[in-house]
Amino acid sequence: MLYLIGTGIHDEKDLSLKGIEACKKCARVFAEFYTCPVSVDIPCLEKMILKKITVLDRKQVEEDGIVLESAKKGNTAFLVGGDALSATTHTQLVLEAKKAGIKVRVIHASSIFTAIAETGLMLYKFGKTVSLPFPQEGYFPTTPYTNIKENLDCGLHTLLLLDIGMTANRAIEILLELEEKLNGNIFPKDTKLVVVAHLGGNSLIKYDTIDKLKKMDFGALPHSIVVPGKMHFHEEEFLELF
Repeated sequence: MLYLIGTGIHDEKDLSLKGIEACKKCARVFAEFYTCPVSVDIPCLEKMILKKITVLDRKQVEEDGIVLESAKKGNTAFLVGGDALSATTHTQLVLEAKKAGIKVRVIHASSIFTAIAETGLMLYKFGKTVSLPFPQEGYFPTTPYTNIKENLDCGLHTLLLLDIGMTANRAIEILLELEEKLNGNIFPKDTKLVVVAHLGGNSLIKYDTIDKLKKMDFGALPHSIVVPGKMHFHEEEFLELF
């Protein structure tokens, strides 16, 4: 049996009682925190579940098949930051497990996709979620910008998920570089964005103009950005609190 368990979006205390009980049943417990950087205290979590945790990197999860090999032999838990199935990596793991005849149980947890409602923006008014990668030499994808524009054209908000290690400040710089590159006009200087940081802990939410936001210090990662679409007066009133 493979237990795919979300640890929530802040620290080890977000792990559900159901998740703790599942870990205690397992011969081996693995974890990855590269898809969702959370502030998990591994020794503390090990005391909670009474098991040793092996933290895996991307290659070990996606290429080496360590988790599935363990699940073939006995009950195995795989802990992931955020919700259990927020990342494509994890849905692929479930698919491969089922093809191999391994039973899978998913235990869900808090996620940025629901926690973003702490901004006061209505979840059903969000459009396509957009990932923003770091530009590299010969690689500067424009899809994030065009997807944001498509959402705005429909009056929808955009949740912008930032690359591993990316600050909101750097993300804003990249958005402005894309604006210049594509000769667009969706981020004039008076454009207001929402920046959220370490939601679920000491949540930080700031709503201000691009010029002001890019100079702010948002503290510890992870950071995310929302590009608001057409807002209901209730949403506008709520955002003014930040």
